[in-house]
Amino acid sequence: MKGLLIVLSAVVITIFLSAPVFAQEELFDTKAAEGHFKKGLELYFKKEYSVAAEEFKEAANINPNSAKSYYFLGYSYYKLGMMKDANEAFDQGYQLDPYYSPIPQAQAQAVGASQ
Repeated sequence: MKGLLIVLSAVVITIFLSAPVFAQEELFDTKAAEGHFKKGLELYFKKEYSVAAEEFKEAANINPNSAKSYYFLGYSYYKLGMMKDANEAFDQGYQLDPYYSPIPQAQAQAVGASQ
């Protein structure tokens, strides 16, 4: 009985100590980020903007250098009427890569509504 308790304790400790390692491995895991991004696109084009935003946000959290994730996160927020969040996401995407600039009308509406 004592031996089983020691083994179980060791397993629990190992799991807790390795949890941060798993989290660190996912950071900058471009495959995981791309998976979230693709899922976000599917949801976005199905007009499921709220769930799509969560996927784009997760993609950006995993790979903070993904301009396209912020770009589509901005459009998801824009479609949800969350103009301040849309403008912030657009700005982050644009700062990473000016190619990902929203159409002027969307950014103007996002900026105007967030003030």
